[in-house]
Amino acid sequence: MKTKLYYLTGFLIFFFWSVTNVFSQAVSPEKVIRPIGFHKLENLSAVKVIPPGYRDQSWKEKTIPNKDGFQEEFNVPSEWTGPDPVLQNQMSGGRSTATVGQNFAGQNNASGVAPPDTDGDVGPNHYMQMVNLAFQIWDKSGTSLYGPADNSTLWDGFVGPWTGTNDGDPIVLYDEYADRWIASQFSLPNYPDGPFYELVAVSVTGDPTGAWYQYAYEFANMPDYPKFGIWPDGYYLTINQFAPPSLNFAGAAVCALDRAAMINGDSTAAIQFFNLGTAYGSLLPADADGATPPDAGTPNYLMNLGTNSL
Repeated sequence: MKTKLYYLTGFLIFFFWSVTNVFSQAVSPEKVIRPIGFHKLENLSAVKVIPPGYRDQSWKEKTIPNKDGFQEEFNVPSEWTGPDPVLQNQMSGGRSTATVGQNFAGQNNASGVAPPDTDGDVGPNHYMQMVNLAFQIWDKSGTSLYGPADNSTLWDGFVGPWTGTNDGDPIVLYDEYADRWIASQFSLPNYPDGPFYELVAVSVTGDPTGAWYQYAYEFANMPDYPKFGIWPDGYYLTINQFAPPSLNFAGAAVCALDRAAMINGDSTAAIQFFNLGTAYGSLLPADADGATPPDAGTPNYLMNLGTNSL
């Protein structure tokens, strides 16, 4: 993990510029965030499942107003006329017909949260899915190995201000270059005041039903809309910040987590925090997949989708 400078490259589509323009800049981290909590869960399969169920989420209703004009955009007539110019309407390259190896039902939205933020990833032997506010693990044949369980089950034994919370926005990814799983969600025990927390768990092996390293990172602003990407030089996290107690939009931020330290269970695994300001929002980090990782030194790419009416 680089400690002096990260190069963050963003593709911004119709965001102050036309679709063909690419924005790139080098920025230095504003600060380094150390874990405020660390714990090792020895064996998830031995933890008693906390059954998922409805949780009162009424506190979220309209607490974070949509300031990006998405609702208004729905009422604007489309600027496109005629067929979509980038729609692929024929097969190319001689690819064979894809076949479905396994198809089985995932979780229900047992917690009644809207949107459910359904998220999942597949590894060599497992499929793990997180849905607000529960998770479940299957083998590749569709046999359930653990769950469905309330997401707080994954943080069993992890004591701190976040204990017992299950506030949502979960993410699960499989890191195929290290044969590890990553699961996260935020914790807002003092809402609408801070501090706020992002909980990140990294499996100790390639078995998500086994041991996990649990980390908690503290944020002064609410880290809303967290999105993760796996990259060779780090785990990348993007967030939308909302400043307490009014929860006014405070801009986007990018966090580079020390991947090497986290997969080794280093209790000091740090985050390098980049504050990008209010000109940005809802950035998505690139997530590397495939047998060949990105070349060494390749920056993680960030994408933001906007409209040309902003």
